[in-house]
Amino acid sequence: MKTNWFDLVKNVITGRRIVSQRAKLELVSIGITVVHVIMLFLFVYYNVWPMIIYNGIVVVYYLYVLRTVHVGNILTGYIMTFVEITVQVVLGTFMLGWNVGFYAYIFAIIPLFFYLTVLDNDVDKSVVIPMVSTIGAIFVLIFSYVISTKFAPGFVLTEGQVKFLFIYNAVFSILLVAVMSHFFVIERRYQIVEMTKENQKLDFEASVDPLTGLINRRSMDKALDSAMLEAKRRGIVFSLIMADIDFFKAINDTYGHDFGDEALKVVADSFKKFVNKDDSVCRWGGEEFLLLIMGSREEATAIAERIRKDIEDKNISHNGMEIKLTVTLGVTEYKPGYSLDTLIQQADNNLYYGKRHGRNRVVSREY
Repeated sequence: MKTNWFDLVKNVITGRRIVSQRAKLELVSIGITVVHVIMLFLFVYYNVWPMIIYNGIVVVYYLYVLRTVHVGNILTGYIMTFVEITVQVVLGTFMLGWNVGFYAYIFAIIPLFFYLTVLDNDVDKSVVIPMVSTIGAIFVLIFSYVISTKFAPGFVLTEGQVKFLFIYNAVFSILLVAVMSHFFVIERRYQIVEMTKENQKLDFEASVDPLTGLINRRSMDKALDSAMLEAKRRGIVFSLIMADIDFFKAINDTYGHDFGDEALKVVADSFKKFVNKDDSVCRWGGEEFLLLIMGSREEATAIAERIRKDIEDKNISHNGMEIKLTVTLGVTEYKPGYSLDTLIQQADNNLYYGKRHGRNRVVSREY
């Protein structure tokens, strides 16, 4: 698949879509290559042959950097970029003097040191390396300045040429700082997005039963508390259905736990099928389920009966075996003054009343 450079540049600039480290460094390498191509022509025009040779070599060098990055050696590509910029500062200052402004690139590569920590998972190194590299950059800056004071430039340029080179170097140094700073910003944005997604994933996993996909008891407790609060504040009517798979232990003992797991999934699917979006269904524990129905006892009883009939009509198949499955359900409705414990106990009592009187039935006795 060919790279769409226009979309790549747009995504890097806007930061709206994730761009790989490889793609970002490829763009940086291409940009620096262009800078050196322009320098090559400038020095041909100025007739500074050492810099002509150097920039010619560097253009080829960055083509190699581009290839290195393209095959996935991102960290190596950044280090090669840092090495080249350091050599350019020293050589450019030695050949043309301090006033042409090659030293500006030293300031530009300091953000690069810190950005490299993004690629390094070693926390200790990520603290030490940029600081050591910054000290090295300071040394290169001082060394270049000392060279400029101890030795006359190898080539003397006109005042206009010096000013033009200074502006050229300053502008591209600022652009390099801006690019690396922008990378920091979008990297931080990606980290926040990824962290948010991971937290949402963890919240989801913490609130959902992994086997059935229903919410777990912890999440149901929150839903029950909310329903109770709304009932007290606004008089909202809600009911509970406690459901239990009949003879579930015998199913596990006879057919194995895999078959039992399949039975739990089938029952859970029936619950999802008949409840409304405002209702909540949870795996309360083992083969027991609790449904929070935002409606009256009569509405909850009708839903429970549809669930019971749907499960009764199904055949549960797994690994070539097939059985019928039934559930017993107990229904109760919230009344002013009830506690949650009382309400759940009433639903549980109705459930076990149904168990003792033949199973595969819905019981909604009032208390």
